[in-house]
Amino acid sequence: MIEFVNKNLVTKEPSYYYLVEEFVTTFRMDEGKNEPICHEKLFEGVDLLKCKADAEKYYWERLEGLEKTKYFLEFAAPRDFEFGKNAAFSISLSFVEYHNEEEIYIYTLIGGDVNEEAESVEFETAILKEKGFL
Repeated sequence: MIEFVNKNLVTKEPSYYYLVEEFVTTFRMDEGKNEPICHEKLFEGVDLLKCKADAEKYYWERLEGLEKTKYFLEFAAPRDFEFGKNAAFSISLSFVEYHNEEEIYIYTLIGGDVNEEAESVEFETAILKEKGFL
């Protein structure tokens, strides 16, 4: 028997996971005119608290690593940044609510706007309580 299901009609609980996103660029101002690098690492699993702990550990390790290295040009703090002389990076840790390919909500916990982070932490806490983790 072949069964066709309209995926738009199927309702299921969203899944949740943590995401660390990194972006590094020289704005193509290095000698090699190198392209920016984007990297994402997902932390998924049944135990969201373990996923969160693993994601936070990874975030802080990556942040420390980026601060101590360079990408074709030296990194500089925003206040010391000189276009063409420095590379830039951003890194964020987010809580993700995944429904389907078209419906994904990303809540930035670290590395975003302060107001956005506060709302994201509030949402994450509500979900962790609802799922019985807190």
